[in-house]
Amino acid sequence: MKSKNSYLPKNLTLTDYNTRKSIPLKEFLRHINLNQEKLKKINGLLHGNFQSTQYGSGYDFNEIREYKIGDDLRHISWSATAKTNTLQTKEYFCEKELSSFFLIDISNSMFCGNKIESFIQLSAFLLDLSCRFSEKLGGVFFSDDIKYYFPLRASLPSANIMFQSFFNYYNNLNNESFSKPTVTNFSKALELANQSFSKKGLIFIISDFLNLSHWEKIFFETAQKQNIYSFQIYDSLDYELPESGYISLFDPETQRYTLVNTDSKIIREKYKVLMNNKQDNLKAFLKKSGINHLLIDKRDFI
Repeated sequence: MKSKNSYLPKNLTLTDYNTRKSIPLKEFLRHINLNQEKLKKINGLLHGNFQSTQYGSGYDFNEIREYKIGDDLRHISWSATAKTNTLQTKEYFCEKELSSFFLIDISNSMFCGNKIESFIQLSAFLLDLSCRFSEKLGGVFFSDDIKYYFPLRASLPSANIMFQSFFNYYNNLNNESFSKPTVTNFSKALELANQSFSKKGLIFIISDFLNLSHWEKIFFETAQKQNIYSFQIYDSLDYELPESGYISLFDPETQRYTLVNTDSKIIREKYKVLMNNKQDNLKAFLKKSGINHLLIDKRDFI
């Protein structure tokens, strides 16, 4: 495992974090390049989909139009009225009463290879972004089971609590944390998400989608009730075996280790085909289920 400082944004170190005990979400985001194409794509996708199509007394300006009986007198535009000689009013989009729920995978594989930087920075970006259109926010950190639960609360303080908790968890990782292989069990996490909503909401999923168990049925059923956006933290190293002699691979289905000779070109090719087929099947299933799915890797934050 590399030095944790190497996975933090430029000019921000764990020394700062340990000294002050806290790094506000907004401050962390100032060290991330938010002009990256992938982040702008996510911003446009979510902001456009969840801006209200109704009008009222929200904060997002829509247009100036002619005053109608019943309109709020406080929104009358006197400058426009003077120009047109008819009473004009400002129209705004209504605020949506939308709740967002985060499912953040903290199984061992999420902290290996080249995934850590994009994992941390994407989590911060999405937590901040969701505050713009969510009245309430909550979520879970999970792997084979629920590890941390954050009930739905006011979005901004909840986003800050989740980010600080995530950073604390990452900061306290050590070699013992990786002594036992873990699988990614979506079942309880999605069940808890469903129980948290009184009406249709938004679910963010951040995972590498490796070593999955109990997921297809609950994914499909939840997608029929909620808006799901899944983000796959991708590392090509997960899909190709290194040429490193005999290594021990863990099978999440049998819970057993298998000794594999990675010097064998045939074995490496079979492994690559197997993993690529799994990835293709994953994307096909999520698309069929109506789930928005995006790949995220470290290049999206360079």
